[in-house]
Amino acid sequence: MSRHNPKAIPRRALRLLISAFCVIATFTVNLADGDDPPAPRMQLVTFTDVKSVSRTIESRVLLEAQDGGLLLEGRDGRLWNVTPKQLQKREATEDPFQPVSAEQFGEQLVREVAEFGIKTPTQVVVTRHFVVCSTAGRVYAEWCGSLFERLHDAFQSYWKDAGLELREPEFPLGAVVLKDRTEYAEFATKHDRADAAQAPGYFSEPTNRIILFDLTAGPNSTPVKTAGDVRRKLEASSFNVATMVHEATHQLAFNCGLHTRYTDNPRWLTEGMAMFFEVPDLDSRTGWKTIGRVNAPRLKDFRETVRGPREFLPLTDLIQSDMSFLNANQARAAYSESWALTFFLLKTRRDDAVGYLKSIQRKPRLIADSPDDRLREFQSTFGEIDTLERDWKKWIGRQGK
Repeated sequence: MSRHNPKAIPRRALRLLISAFCVIATFTVNLADGDDPPAPRMQLVTFTDVKSVSRTIESRVLLEAQDGGLLLEGRDGRLWNVTPKQLQKREATEDPFQPVSAEQFGEQLVREVAEFGIKTPTQVVVTRHFVVCSTAGRVYAEWCGSLFERLHDAFQSYWKDAGLELREPEFPLGAVVLKDRTEYAEFATKHDRADAAQAPGYFSEPTNRIILFDLTAGPNSTPVKTAGDVRRKLEASSFNVATMVHEATHQLAFNCGLHTRYTDNPRWLTEGMAMFFEVPDLDSRTGWKTIGRVNAPRLKDFRETVRGPREFLPLTDLIQSDMSFLNANQARAAYSESWALTFFLLKTRRDDAVGYLKSIQRKPRLIADSPDDRLREFQSTFGEIDTLERDWKKWIGRQGK
């Protein structure tokens, strides 16, 4: 998430961080390289969720704790943490684990939208990799699906050229697109928490969905009838389109193998990557089409941070800890510096950056690195931190001129 109300960032991010560390404390992990071990059979697991609702999930077990706790992955790609107290029944089947079909997933998303109290009729658009469940109408849903597919192809192509082979998404990638900001806020509050509703969109790591709303909607706007209508209405909203690309990049990164959900991915890295791909393109009719251009809004924030009045975060602090993202006074600087660092490394030291990404890919789930471990791993690839910080600031200072 990148374009939140700054005051909304700390509360939601802190909740996710606390949740992650509670899980980390529960599990004992026995994975060598961080790869997902394919379950030979699908398991039916019945448990009581955090809202005291009994659920039976067709799943595979990713991790099992010594105390009997489980990390499950459902056929829709959703992750479930099940503590021993929540677990009611576990049964192995003779069927191999396999993801739901796109059609089945679409039907599931429609039910979920209704369960969260949204009464607007929904439509489902299925593309090669995405399932878009929308209350914003078919035309807008199809436009979103087309944007996401262009991003998928560009994302895969970029990393292939960089020497990093990614996989195709295993699960259909879900996007819930609500008709307007009001409906989005209602859904986001129930799907996540009230502070999520203050963002213009977000990727939910546990559920593996992106949640967005119709950017063409307004108090006096008329419904779009063609893709051309969408493009014309979005001509003044390219930076909102960048938000869509940002969240969809998170989803692709976690589903194509660039990142792994529930591992200790440095926040500067995950957000920096999303901002690297999000760059608005005012010359494009869609507001986005290119990768790796200077991100003018982020560069502006970075320069303001370097010159004041906002406090510049030392590179060591950014690498060692995610806490700056949780501080309302530091979050904007954390995002702009994360973009600037990612941009610098991918433009000037791409081979080293790919090597660093590969080391992050090998991390096991639910194990937290210490600040010293994070810094040591970073410096083992990129060298002494003070020298790098000096070169980084100097190089970024020449961009966009």
